[in-house]
Amino acid sequence: MNENILNLKINYSDVLVRMGANKYRTKIDTRIETSILEMISLSKKILQPKYALSFAEKNVKDNKIFLDDFCINSKDIFKLLENSNLVCGLIATIGFSIDTKISYLLERKDIMSAFILDSIGSVAIEELVENICNDIATQYGTTTMRFSPGYGDWAISNQAGFLEWLGAGKLGIVLSPAFQMVPRKSVSALLGITKK
Repeated sequence: MNENILNLKINYSDVLVRMGANKYRTKIDTRIETSILEMISLSKKILQPKYALSFAEKNVKDNKIFLDDFCINSKDIFKLLENSNLVCGLIATIGFSIDTKISYLLERKDIMSAFILDSIGSVAIEELVENICNDIATQYGTTTMRFSPGYGDWAISNQAGFLEWLGAGKLGIVLSPAFQMVPRKSVSALLGITKK
């Protein structure tokens, strides 16, 4: 595991954008700016970024993709992997602590702080996944865009088998009955690789 991937910067401007502000036009109140900076500082103490990768040679039968014993029946994935010879699955999370803190803030009716921290969590998980994808490209070769269960024609119900293939349980990630991942700030995705 590349430890540099886990060093998240959490850019202030990215948090503003995630909160719905236009970083060039929206004037941010000093009090809110201070709150955002304080929450970024807090998040760096409580985030627990983790990830895992799984690899498989591309195996196609009857327009279906097989990753070992796991099967994906998706025209979008079939097209995505058209020029790839290796398939990579990734699972990433920033942990339960941020969910717990957001729930605590909501219980105290501190809606603004909860909103800020939720936005920071979204920025953090996206940064983590980008770091992972960049590292994969550096190590293995040209990659496709990433694609997650629930996108296009890849059924969200396929999430359970995909997470099992990824070994998500080792990271403490579980699925709700609606196939949503817990912790909330978690991402699973697949990408194709054209090996160097």
